Amino acid sequence: MKGFFSISINIFCVVFGCLLISCNKTKSEGDKNGTSEVQFNLPENFILEELYHISANKQGSWVALAEGDDKTIYACDQRGKIYYFKMPEIGDIVQTANVDSLNLDIGEAHGLLWAFNSLYVAVNKNWDDAIADESQRGSGVYRITDSNGDGRLNDVRMLLKLEGAGEHGPHSFVLSPDGESIYFIAGNHVIIPERLKNNSRLPTNWGEDNLFTPYLDARGHATEIKAPGGWVAKFDSNGENWELISAGYRNPFDLAFNRDGELFTYDADMEWDIGMPWYRPTRICHVTPGSEYGWRTGSGKWPDYYPDNLPAVHNLEQGSPTAILAGSNLKIPSKYKNGLFIMDWSFGTIYYANLIPKGSSYSATREEFLSGTPLPLTDMIAGSDGNLYFATGGRSLDSHLYRLSYDGDIIESENRPDDSGKELRELRHELENYSAINPEEAISKAWNNLDHEDRFIRYASRIALENFPAEGWQERFYSEESPIKTIEAGIALARQGDKKDQDKILKKLNQINWEDLDERQQVDLLRNYALLFIRMGQPGSLSRQSLIKKFKPYFPNSNNAINRELAQIMLYLNVDGTVKNLSALLEKHTAEKTNISSQMLSEETTLRSEQYGPLIREVIAKMPPSEAIFYGMLLSHATEGWNKALREKYFMWFYDVLSAKGGMSFKAYMENVRLQAMSNVPDKDKAYFEELSGVYSPGTVAENLPQPIGPGANYSGSTINSFLWGDKMNDYNGTLADGERAYRAALCILCHRMRGEGGATGPDLTQIRSKFGRYDLLYSIYSPNDDISDQYAFTLFHLDNDKKIAGRILSESSDSIKILPNPLNTSYTVQLAKSSVLKQDLSPISPMPSGLLNRLNEKEISDLFAYLLSGADESHELYNNKNLE
Repeated sequence: MKGFFSISINIFCVVFGCLLISCNKTKSEGDKNGTSEVQFNLPENFILEELYHISANKQGSWVALAEGDDKTIYACDQRGKIYYFKMPEIGDIVQTANVDSLNLDIGEAHGLLWAFNSLYVAVNKNWDDAIADESQRGSGVYRITDSNGDGRLNDVRMLLKLEGAGEHGPHSFVLSPDGESIYFIAGNHVIIPERLKNNSRLPTNWGEDNLFTPYLDARGHATEIKAPGGWVAKFDSNGENWELISAGYRNPFDLAFNRDGELFTYDADMEWDIGMPWYRPTRICHVTPGSEYGWRTGSGKWPDYYPDNLPAVHNLEQGSPTAILAGSNLKIPSKYKNGLFIMDWSFGTIYYANLIPKGSSYSATREEFLSGTPLPLTDMIAGSDGNLYFATGGRSLDSHLYRLSYDGDIIESENRPDDSGKELRELRHELENYSAINPEEAISKAWNNLDHEDRFIRYASRIALENFPAEGWQERFYSEESPIKTIEAGIALARQGDKKDQDKILKKLNQINWEDLDERQQVDLLRNYALLFIRMGQPGSLSRQSLIKKFKPYFPNSNNAINRELAQIMLYLNVDGTVKNLSALLEKHTAEKTNISSQMLSEETTLRSEQYGPLIREVIAKMPPSEAIFYGMLLSHATEGWNKALREKYFMWFYDVLSAKGGMSFKAYMENVRLQAMSNVPDKDKAYFEELSGVYSPGTVAENLPQPIGPGANYSGSTINSFLWGDKMNDYNGTLADGERAYRAALCILCHRMRGEGGATGPDLTQIRSKFGRYDLLYSIYSPNDDISDQYAFTLFHLDNDKKIAGRILSESSDSIKILPNPLNTSYTVQLAKSSVLKQDLSPISPMPSGLLNRLNEKEISDLFAYLLSGADESHELYNNKNLE
């Protein structure tokens, strides 16, 4: 999940010893069973008690907590039952004999809440699995009550069925401050039910809203998930009235109201995207009614400066967000009362975010509150005794329950709320509650605040407009004199207006003097234009010429955000000279190593995770130039305006960018960008630019090899994985001959040996099954640039003519070097004069071409993997059992 620990799919094991801790820095000593030590860092005057070792009692790995009546704590195993027990007194522990489970056909919950004398449960389980296992219920929101009054929960009722499960599935609850409603949050793999779309605070005509087709995750993550992503809804006690409140999240796990009654969540990043221009770190978001936070799949994620989404209250770094909790209900020093505690599973840290009013919203400062190594934090609650209770575990890891209490003096007189921003929050609330007043009054109030200096108020005003038919307010747009109101209303019209009015809207926007706007307003105006193109298509000829005349003098621009938005519009309108300008920006930001987002964990924090820390440190050491990558990706869409010199520099640029280190999808993404760019190269020039990129054709050496049966496809990693080891392949029925044919058709034999036959420029594959797991084997073929062995990597030569060439060194004399650049054709060699070589290093591009599997059909790919996994052994169980599983 990520909200729930999606930094990696690998599962590691952590265990803890018993402890009673009251100092700032200490450790648990482990137990007699060889459990590992936990290094804890605690705030001063806090006492930490381990109350229960869940895993030792074979009760799973707890990820959800709630407190019910009479100090009863409920907890749920991520993949099992719901348990309950009494809260122990200070100094006591939970006795195994006192922990019981609900004798009901419900469990696998990510969220629990006690309210209205009931236990609300967010089940996270695929319905297909639930049907197969009749003892369980599928994903949804349930209410459990004591229907016969015997003191035991016995009646389970579904309030809302949900389509979607897993670590990006249904998550958690929080009770509203007035005690009348429950708020629920779901990850981006949960489809918004129709009944919520019919009662929504935000307009439901959402879209991807990208000017150019985004690149989907190269490994296939969330490629089918479209706008608006993760969402928040509220409902009444009976689950009869549901309302969609907010959307555009990736995978936030939990919710919390602060002391002012404002709602917050802690959203996840996509760590596979580290180094890419759209990557953003984990962040605290203010969940206002009607808010949109801009998550879109793949490279389509919106930057937070887009006016049609809202910015984070506070950006963190890498991690796996789990619980979020307000400090207002804890018996702790007053400095913690106005803020939020947030949990990171991956790096075992609880942070405290001190909320500072900022207009009608907030900013925050942050400090580490508690940390442990290892400490996979899952959920926390404020107990009725004022203490903090939290669990560790998840993903079947060793699981524990802790209590944190404060042992110092609390001065209640200092515990006063901060009323700063109260009036602005009240104004925002009025705008958000547009349905509470008559439409004419609501539209007037919204219009009057479209140019408010507060971004959240401007946003709420526009959303209020969008919830009324455009016919009721668009004439105000055409007569409006304020450029800011014109831009905000123009965005609303782009999203809600009629395509036939596009030229008229553009004419109105063109009246705005660019130089009268500040940089933020210029970005907003550019987004307005982009949305008009996205939603309504290419402008007419006269409008296009007016736009080119208006914007061409300002591109390139000194402001990076403005430059990115202008660049897209210039390319979209096919303005002369755009490719040349984009190429110059690509070169500039590559040389300057400009990063759009450079928020990275401290080295100290990365050391808390042996599993994930090394990757973060590698990225920090070899950070990709994300600003340059933005232009490299944009240029991949350019079909006109190229010359040979520009294309040469562009395709050689891939050597530079692939020398960096990013997340797991980084290099596969960049290869997809290269392939897209290559598709725009004229056929007569393709061979030249392929070789310039280090990609070669087998030529005549492949004439005697079988051709793929096909048809192939542009497969993603997850697509291949789904039919390779999914339901389609439960009964594999291929033969060794089928596998050998696929092996030859895929050109593997040209570079690799199998049982003594084949080329030797790559590793011998006879024992490949003993060296790679199936997942790693798939991605070593699908995305060969990810991890290149020094033993087989080519040498990259930087030449004095500004060109580069990669190859295997065959021989070397006093004045020349002979290399083999084409691993598929050992008869083709190149002689380099040593005097022309400026420097040489290992090539970041694998000798093994990407996309080899794209030439095969699904059956051929299955045959190939069976062949590799069997080591070409006909007696292998794959051919005897006929089952790839």
